[in-house]
Amino acid sequence: MSNGPTVLIEQANSRYTMIAVVEQDERTAYFYLYPAELHSKKYRMRACWLRNLQPGPSQRDSAAMENGDAPMLEAQFTNHPQGKAPLKAELLSIVWMPEEDGAAVLYDGETLGVIPGWSLYTEEPVSYAADCIDGDANALVFPLGQPGKNEQHKHVGNAIDFRQKWESTETPQWPIIQDQFIAAYERHFGKMLQYFAIDNNQWPPMALGKFEKDNVIYFLSMGVSIRPMPWVSYLYNDNAPAYRRMEIALAVSKDDYTEEEITRMAEGISGMVDIPWRHISWLGEGHTIGSGKLPAPFESIVLSAALYNGEGIVLPEMYGDKVNLFWTSPITLSEREFAHRRPNGGYELLEKMIEGDVTHIVRKRKAIV
Repeated sequence: MSNGPTVLIEQANSRYTMIAVVEQDERTAYFYLYPAELHSKKYRMRACWLRNLQPGPSQRDSAAMENGDAPMLEAQFTNHPQGKAPLKAELLSIVWMPEEDGAAVLYDGETLGVIPGWSLYTEEPVSYAADCIDGDANALVFPLGQPGKNEQHKHVGNAIDFRQKWESTETPQWPIIQDQFIAAYERHFGKMLQYFAIDNNQWPPMALGKFEKDNVIYFLSMGVSIRPMPWVSYLYNDNAPAYRRMEIALAVSKDDYTEEEITRMAEGISGMVDIPWRHISWLGEGHTIGSGKLPAPFESIVLSAALYNGEGIVLPEMYGDKVNLFWTSPITLSEREFAHRRPNGGYELLEKMIEGDVTHIVRKRKAIV
């Protein structure tokens, strides 16, 4: 009888939505990603075989599965048919992908196993291991293979590089990013009047800048686009770089709303920027979000780049990706219900809003539907 596995390393991502764990018993070592309790109904645990510590079986290790033990990988699929030495906890480290929905485990700095974020969203779980050399369609795991042959090596390298840059004290990243965004916004909206940190002292740094032009108050975010959003690489594949980063903006007419009402709306917006990472989700054109900070009759906002009808704003690229600027437009309960009635209903709502001359500038108006 086994005594059950030993946990060698355990590490949550920055929002504690997922926990990465490496476990080892006397037969085998595994890497797991567990969704936190809050997300366990929506997402399932993902497993990645790392190595056999005993001679591998010649066929599927069904007995282990029936006992509730982690199965060994068939000998012919490993680079160590006779088994390998147990992993040493002190040589293990975890690197989270920038989206924080996937991770890799490193052993003495070399990639040992990868569970890509998009594996969370597929029916069939997918993982890659360095010590797997072959696998059929039913295999527990796929070979990680050589750098250059498998995209995963590049993703892990990028993730390590991304984390190291942010941990480096020699060239702090944030002042550079901050300056680029403030400069882009000031070109359009004049001097920044106020600066509000909206990151709750968590990484990454995020802020809202306040501007005023032509009797309209503007709040524009910066830092949100440091992290790519979860889900997007799965939904958009090769086109993901065009959709995975965003900043959000609010423009309110001073003729229609008081300073106090405008400030409350901005508070509501600042609480939305972290949603993709807190909820393992994504935000895009036509998405709606509830908010208790809006003046009646509004109760939600819809995100849209299409509502903007000013002169083009060129945002800095982030890590080579385009950054989308979504304007937040308050909507009523009936409008939100219309948007949720069918797939892509958010787009249909935006079309009606644009037909009704609603722009990115928030003014008092009646419900459109």
